[in-house]
Amino acid sequence: MKQSLNNTTLPTTTGSAFRYAPIDALRGIAALLVVWQHTSESLIKIPGIALHNTFLADISAQYDFGRIGIICFFLISGFVIPSSLKTQTTNKKTSISHFAKRRFYRLYPAYWLSLLLMVLILPAASQPSSWTIIANATMLQSFFSQAHVIGLYWTLQVELIFYGICALLFYFQLLHNNRFIFFVIVGFFSVFVAIESYPLLSQSNLTIAKEFQLMPYLISIMFLGSLYRKIYDGNTGDKNVLLYTSIATFLCLGLPVFLWLSSLLGYSMIEHSFRFGVANSLAFVLFFSGLYFLKKPAKILIWLGTISYSIYLFHPIIMQLVKKLIWIAPSSFPILPLSVYMLITTLISIVFAHFIYSYFEKPAIVYSKKQTQSSES
Repeated sequence: MKQSLNNTTLPTTTGSAFRYAPIDALRGIAALLVVWQHTSESLIKIPGIALHNTFLADISAQYDFGRIGIICFFLISGFVIPSSLKTQTTNKKTSISHFAKRRFYRLYPAYWLSLLLMVLILPAASQPSSWTIIANATMLQSFFSQAHVIGLYWTLQVELIFYGICALLFYFQLLHNNRFIFFVIVGFFSVFVAIESYPLLSQSNLTIAKEFQLMPYLISIMFLGSLYRKIYDGNTGDKNVLLYTSIATFLCLGLPVFLWLSSLLGYSMIEHSFRFGVANSLAFVLFFSGLYFLKKPAKILIWLGTISYSIYLFHPIIMQLVKKLIWIAPSSFPILPLSVYMLITTLISIVFAHFIYSYFEKPAIVYSKKQTQSSES
């Protein structure tokens, strides 16, 4: 039996379970790229740090390491989530209920803790309102027109919407219909292109928030990941799946490639064409490389993948604490290079994430499995 990827676990090195070790390794790499982006762009603003060297911040800004990591995460979600929604009981409503419970316990306990800790460490002048905190607790705060307490929360909204669409398609027995998923990808991709083309065609600015502009493209990428899973497992069950996947890849990967190539020639189709194009393209390269060249990843990468959700959630909190320590340090204490502060922040984030995973994430995951398994028996 193949190892379920519904929850992040540490694969063994024997049997078919090891086939999915690259996914955990990719999660670890993606999380570190996001940490690199956020720590470099934030810490470089502290007076004196830029005097040493700005290379790590410059390269991250130019190629948008954070976007690379996030797009890779979305491809992984598409690779994992739809395959976890299968009729394991006689009632598809029960299957959806089990899926919802496992996703809830996988995401929310650690998320709520990160929200609480961030609110506690924010200075009085930056404290969000009670309504903003309540809205953030739902993980759908943008739909209530509230700001994200931590900026990266916007990506979790996309995840939730993807889960909802998957559950809906599963209910109508369409989630594992490759042809239908292909048209879902084309549909969401077309909506994204229409949104981004509107300013060029109408000579007016979009009033839609950036995260909502990107959402159709990100959802199309996630469903493309589900087609990659079919091919990777060899369970296509459809001779046309390669054709569907090729065309969908041509669209979802072809667009960023076109954008960064055109930007090199001096034509910017959208704002920050080069960064958008090269980052999204490199995310696909990272994803494919991980699947096919990380067959036996180092154990540390698998471990980082296991705790990657907590790394992702809690590194902004550790970063804020490190910044506070730098500001309150005695004036006689020398300002160190950016690389030192980035390393310190990353290492503390990893250690803290391991603690959070062990005492919050993992118990919640185990509890959700017991709840859903007991109801199946």
